[in-house]
Amino acid sequence: MPNDSMPELELRNVRTRERIVDTVTRIRQKSDVPARTRLALAKTRQRWHRDPTPLVAVAMTAAAGIAAIVVGARIRNEPAGRLSALREPAPVPVFKPVKLRKDGQSKGVPVFARKDPTGNPVYQERQAAEKRRKKDAKRNKKARKRITKAAKG
Repeated sequence: MPNDSMPELELRNVRTRERIVDTVTRIRQKSDVPARTRLALAKTRQRWHRDPTPLVAVAMTAAAGIAAIVVGARIRNEPAGRLSALREPAPVPVFKPVKLRKDGQSKGVPVFARKDPTGNPVYQERQAAEKRRKKDAKRNKKARKRITKAAKG
């Protein structure tokens, strides 16, 4: 740099100005939203007329994504969509036959009723966990009393 001649410095200065002008022009092009939108629409139209398959694939993917969001929001609002629903035992259906009248015809329609969940393994595990929790709480309470009594006395 210190040994550069005047023409070299001027040339470097001109090149720097040209780069700055190019950068400013590029920034103006990027910030011109209506022109960019028109350009994007024109490119999309050209692609559509050349081969619509990729655009159809993109549209299908977008539709599937929107549907997934909508369905996810619906599931979130349902009680079954919460993780706490996993702790609830699933109802076990039991067929209840109808009683017959003296003439042999049925009095009603056969139905499915919910079975008592005592045989359900999820229910049994939940009951055992609840029992362990209560037992631990009772043991901790006794230990706390014993510690406070020892500290006082």
